[in-house]
Amino acid sequence: MHALLIALALATSFPAVTVDSGTQLVFTGSFVAEKGSAAETEKKFTLSLLLADVNASGAGVYWALEEQGRGGWSWIHRFGHYRAGRVDGEGEPTLLYERPEGTSEIPLLSPLFFRDPPLAAGMKWQVGRFDHEVKGTEKLGDTAVWSVEVSNAYGLKRAMLIDQANPLIMSLKENVFIGQGEKHELTYELTSVMQLNSAQAQTGSAAFDGLMALRNRLGIVPGTRDTKWTDERLAMLREQLPAATANIKDGPLLGIARDAERDSKDQKDRAGAVELMRGKLVGNAAPRPELRQLNYEAFDWSQTEGKVTVLHFWEYRDTPLEEPYGQIAYLDFLFRNRPSENVAVFGVCVNQLLQDPETQSKAALSAKKLIAFMNLSYPILADYGGGLRQFGDPRVTGAKLPLFVVIGKDGKIIHYHVGTYEVNRDRGLEELDAIVKKAVGSLE
Repeated sequence: MHALLIALALATSFPAVTVDSGTQLVFTGSFVAEKGSAAETEKKFTLSLLLADVNASGAGVYWALEEQGRGGWSWIHRFGHYRAGRVDGEGEPTLLYERPEGTSEIPLLSPLFFRDPPLAAGMKWQVGRFDHEVKGTEKLGDTAVWSVEVSNAYGLKRAMLIDQANPLIMSLKENVFIGQGEKHELTYELTSVMQLNSAQAQTGSAAFDGLMALRNRLGIVPGTRDTKWTDERLAMLREQLPAATANIKDGPLLGIARDAERDSKDQKDRAGAVELMRGKLVGNAAPRPELRQLNYEAFDWSQTEGKVTVLHFWEYRDTPLEEPYGQIAYLDFLFRNRPSENVAVFGVCVNQLLQDPETQSKAALSAKKLIAFMNLSYPILADYGGGLRQFGDPRVTGAKLPLFVVIGKDGKIIHYHVGTYEVNRDRGLEELDAIVKKAVGSLE
């Protein structure tokens, strides 16, 4: 057995378990890089489960996740439901792990382990590319467990201690490779078991159902990293959240409910601040701050005169490169389908490295790599001197880039949009395209 699991068996007093409807389980775990300091790379998490409809082949599992360190999901993505016993893992929780090179989603193997026939000493079986083997029997406190190892062509993938009396993984260690083959270690162990009575279980499952129903009404897909809080969504959230969280007084959803209430207020304040910026800019002459091309040559604002001009302020760097990429591919599609004599599109790189003369060349190189990778056809400018501030930097309100600004033929700002747009798969950034068409005078 793996040394870590031996240590757990010797040092940990595991709670007695009966897997049944109404059972509430709590697992604590960590995800940490093999190289580097654990203090810098470690994420800790708590996974809480409420079981329902348990039978011999599976169980309904409500789950709630709390993460500490290295980023994490917004509250709207930290709860859900799945059916244990399915092989596709649909609906199971994932960790969100941020590192300098990008953000990775780390699936958490369901602690519910249903198998027919039941595990037995020496049993071997294969699932996809992975070989499973029951290596022997051990003890976790007073609990008899199977030691199970999972391997593939590259070696040991996973080591588990599984309760012999219940379909439950008591502890797990898994090797996970992310990025450029960087090895990380994922572990979790069972730390708490509570059997709820029927009324408590019904209240708990109803609380989960209420939050999931609200998420569905908001039209938010679970696990979507870039959740856009439109005015309509915010209005619905503020109206319906109190009812959805009214009966959450304790348990695994309490922290999520509090985060939801806080986020609702913060989003409202942020939306108000952005709207104030928009009100000061739209209808007035656009500023002409000093911008430069990536080769440091000054940008000539006369290129925009008599044209409808779209400015897209974003980081424009090749790492981390993550969806939705500032929606630059859709913006490029818009540019390619507009006559250049009528519409000008400029990306404006606002990478913080541009502000330091010693790192400017690094930022410019990163932008050039991104341009080549995405095959962008519209020009990219660089904001070396704080030009974004003159257009109203939304980041001061806590909002995130990108920022889209549309300037009319007369030089006045006609549109100011913070964040990404809803995407029409056939027509791309339909809202932005309609504004540009109208400004050009060719609204269809």
